[in-house]
Order: sequence, then C-alpha cells, then structure tokens
Amino acid sequence: MSLDFRALLAAALLVALAHPLYAQRILTGTVQDVQGAAVPFAVLELPTQKLGVQADNEGRFSFPLPAGLTPTDSLSVSALGYERRRVPVPAGATAALRLAALPVSLNEVVVRPGVAMWVGFAGELKDTGFGQSGLSKENNTGWQIARFCQPPTDGYLTAVRFFVKPGRCSKTSVRTPFRVRVYAADGPNGSPGTDLLSVSVLTAALNKGWVSMDLSRYGILFPRQGVYVAMEWVHTSDEFLCSYTTTDFNSKQKKQDFSYGQSLMAAHVPETAAQTWYYTIKYGWLKFTSRDPTGQRMVGDAAIQARFQP
Repeated sequence: MSLDFRALLAAALLVALAHPLYAQRILTGTVQDVQGAAVPFAVLELPTQKLGVQADNEGRFSFPLPAGLTPTDSLSVSALGYERRRVPVPAGATAALRLAALPVSLNEVVVRPGVAMWVGFAGELKDTGFGQSGLSKENNTGWQIARFCQPPTDGYLTAVRFFVKPGRCSKTSVRTPFRVRVYAADGPNGSPGTDLLSVSVLTAALNKGWVSMDLSRYGILFPRQGVYVAMEWVHTSDEFLCSYTTTDFNSKQKKQDFSYGQSLMAAHVPETAAQTWYYTIKYGWLKFTSRDPTGQRMVGDAAIQARFQP
C-alpha cells in the first residue's frame, strides 16, 4: 500500500509540474489609476475562493494565489473612489492593474440653527479594545471596526472621532496612520453598506485619547436612520509592527505573535446593546456576538463617535 501511495504522489507532482497555473504562486505588482499614479489601499479579491489582500499606501500588493485556479477564475480589483474591475487572473508573476476614477459629487451643506452634538459610543471606557495582529506587506488582508451612530433627526456628519491607545507591544504604535470610513446602514441585515466618504482619508493620533477628523468639507448627509463610522487598519510601515510572546493556557507552550498599530478602545456591554461590527476581506461584515442565546453576555462596543450638525 505504501508503494501505491508513493506512486500516486509522484503522479500528482508530475501533473502539478505540467500545469503551472495550478501550482501555488505569489502575484506581486501595483494598482494604478489611468495616469499611472498609485491607488492606495486597493483591494484584490478572488471572489470564488473568498481570498483577498489589500495594497499598501503606494498601491503595491503581494497576493499568494491558491493552487487549483482555473482559467474561469477572475480577479476583482476595487478601491475607494474608483470603478470596480474584474480581470482574468494574470498568468505571470507580476502585474500592473489600472482603475478608472469615479466622479466625486459632494452634497451642499446647509447649516441650520441648532447645536452640534456627538452621537454613537456612550459607554464607560475600560482597559479593553480591538487591535490588528500580524498586518504586514505579506499578510495584508483588511480589518475594520465600525460603530453605528444615530442622530435625533436628519442633518450632516461634520466630524468623527476614535479613542485609541498604544498597541500590545509598542508605545509608539498609537501614532500609526489609519483610514476613516463612513457607510450607509443599507447592507445585508442592516450592516455597513454604501460608502458615504468617497475619498481616502487618513489620520493618526499623537497620544492616547480621542483623535478627531473634520469631515465637514465632504458634505456627508447624516440621516436619522444612522450611519456607520469605521476605523480601518492599513499597512503603511513596518515600524508599527512588533512581536510579543504569549503562553498557551492549556499546553503552557510559548509562541511568538505579532501586533500592528494602535488599539481602538471599547466598553463591555450586553450583546443586545452592542452596535459594533467588524470586517475582513474573507468574511465581509459581521456583528460582534457572544453566541449566548439570552443576548446578555458582554461584548466589546467600539469607542467611535460622529458629530451631528442639524
């Protein structure tokens, strides 16, 4: 039986060598606009495989393609403010992919009498939060935390803010740039859906605490139905990547883990009161749940707020 197994293995290796498309390989390259300028943080996906990566701030990407791709598999390329494009999976090791910009139309802001107010997170901050582990050029798979924010009436979203602290193993990580995202609540099951902030906006904190971003220039409507404001971890530099050692609770074995960037603070609230969702390229948007049928187990609620202007 062992001889038969070795024969089958040898045959499988010959098939793989005869069909290089089916062998695992790494596709590297850049995403650019039609003028050849870099498109930062573009997302490349294999929809049928539920795999994807995010380009860095200079449009560069490294995508480990799985074995078993067929000529009918296509690569989806998208970026905020650009038309989504589907292309055949490139046969070579490198590729330069182009995206056409979408026209950006801004709403006219009509400020009416009324006092601006912050809405969204209103919990008591605890020493807990959300972070990104292992984000790097080689493992850049997207990660966002979104919090639902709902005003008392229709108006405009003029600013957002996030309470951040240093990441797990680096005090300077609090200064890591991150991207601000704003979504309509029109996705499946009320999840984040349509992008309302149609340009790429980055910000960073200097110290632990609230970091605010003025969005008044973008004329974002803030309906009483509410919107989602999200923090997106994006890879900009390996200087914000650090390693730390953990110990497995059961085996007591030590292992090395990695952390990238800052932590987004949160409060513990019952699941029924939580308004926080998270996003990965592989799974899309999911709401934080505890899998407790009573809905009373505590989960994290992200410290994100939006400023409402009537």
